Amino acid sequence: RTQYLNACNTFEAALEMGTVPIVNENDTVSLGEIRFGDNDTLSAITAGMVHADFLFLLTDVDCLYTDNPRINPAAKPVTNVTDISALRDAVDVSTAGSAVGTGGMATKLIAAELATAAGVSTIITRGSTPQKVLDIIEHFTNPDVTDETPVPTNALCTRFVAKRRPMIDRKWWIMHGMYCAGTIYVDPGAVVALAKFKKSLFAAGIKRVEGAFSSNQAVRIVYEPEREVHHGGSDSLTAEEARVMSAVAPIKSDVIVIGQGLVNYTSAEINRIRGCHSSEFEAILGYCDADNVINRGNMVITIKPDVLDDVFVTHTHKTKIRAEQRAPVPIKSPSLSAI
Repeated sequence: RTQYLNACNTFEAALEMGTVPIVNENDTVSLGEIRFGDNDTLSAITAGMVHADFLFLLTDVDCLYTDNPRINPAAKPVTNVTDISALRDAVDVSTAGSAVGTGGMATKLIAAELATAAGVSTIITRGSTPQKVLDIIEHFTNPDVTDETPVPTNALCTRFVAKRRPMIDRKWWIMHGMYCAGTIYVDPGAVVALAKFKKSLFAAGIKRVEGAFSSNQAVRIVYEPEREVHHGGSDSLTAEEARVMSAVAPIKSDVIVIGQGLVNYTSAEINRIRGCHSSEFEAILGYCDADNVINRGNMVITIKPDVLDDVFVTHTHKTKIRAEQRAPVPIKSPSLSAI
């Protein structure tokens, strides 16, 4: 956290002095640090740190298209994006980067997600015509321009609209400004507690730990539907439950990312206390620094409500719901008068 805040202060001081900071990966010194699309992600993180109004991702096309316009004349430009997940389903972004870049459109969409979450409007446009940057800013900062206003040719681009309620600085830092050091797998009860009821993550809901990490490092919180769906065998399911299970079948093999947070214990310690109540920590570890593994204030939940509702109709939960529905409604007996 201290390093992150120092970097923010450095940017702020440099900008106040009227200088233009240039940020790049350390690829002139260490080839081992080059990764696919690093500078796209780095630019988004930097934009979030300085609270920029715009992030420009310059490439070799004016904007994103629904298909390759060189092959498909019916391809249409995508000029305004409010839902990046929906865009991935509608647009092919699998093409690789250019000969002089490592990115490609896939990493630019990731960068757009990071930046818009921090409240930064993100633009993808052609880099060979730098004048367009000024034209685009002039167009989108015009108070008379709305989302329905056609984009003029001189400002043609794909604009990713910033979130109206951006993630607060600390939450954004936890989610995007830290290296993710490991993964914690949780049970369905923990997912409901975290995502629906905004609770902290307790050891009782942890199933297993992956990776080696220290306390105060960032880890992913995930759920494995397959492990829950097949628990108890498919033969024990009713026809209605089998229908529900088949509905979530396409996502059974994938883990569902619930969020990310800062742990209060090391991976070794969490492995020892997982599945246990906090009252047992003292006997197991010899101490109890915190009664939870990840505090609610140090956690960012990313799972969408519709995914949460679709995935967690497991055999256990379905049986519980059916039992509640079958329970007879208590009938109030008439009062008896004394004889």
